[in-house]
Amino acid sequence: MSLLPPRARRPAVGLVVLCAAVVAVGAVLYHRERRAGALDNAVDDWLFTIFGRFRVLLYQLLHVADLPIVGTVLAVVVVTALLRARPDIAALAAIGPAVAIGLTEVVLKPLVQRRYNNWLSYPSGHTVGMLSTCTVLAVIVLGAGLTLALRVAVGVLLLAVSVIVVLALLVYGFHYFTDTVAGVALSVGIVLLVALVVDLVTVTRPIVRTPALV
Repeated sequence: MSLLPPRARRPAVGLVVLCAAVVAVGAVLYHRERRAGALDNAVDDWLFTIFGRFRVLLYQLLHVADLPIVGTVLAVVVVTALLRARPDIAALAAIGPAVAIGLTEVVLKPLVQRRYNNWLSYPSGHTVGMLSTCTVLAVIVLGAGLTLALRVAVGVLLLAVSVIVVLALLVYGFHYFTDTVAGVALSVGIVLLVALVVDLVTVTRPIVRTPALV
């Protein structure tokens, strides 16, 4: 069993390329910028007009994207996958978000040097942490053999969590809109790329399965 169904691999490759292009274009446009762009001003003002009244609530909900919570969710996925003899899922959960977060904090933020107030902001770290985790869960659900209704329900839940985190970051004034766009693109692109690579490796070297622990 692979992480991505065969029919999903070609669209996944296209999406990885698109995500890389979005991050790269944003990095060029906002290199060393210390102010919002026209798109940021338009979207941020619009969102604050609609959701500004929920600012405090959104700030509380933003804690679901804190690193300890994200790390705990991923650790549970890794352990469960190993117990169920799915090292491919464990590898995806361990490597995908780690690469996305590391690329954000160690490479892109220092390289792009876009600032929101006094901190480096491109891409948004909170967005990357939550979206990479949600993308891992979405890939798992996609290949889990669940009913269509259940897959849709889980997908809607993951989308809702992602939207809430992005809204909180924008309405509370932690990031520009384009910082979060880059965070989403980076997260989805990296996790899908890791899934494609893991599938390639496991197809070349079939996974030896052992009976799942009961």
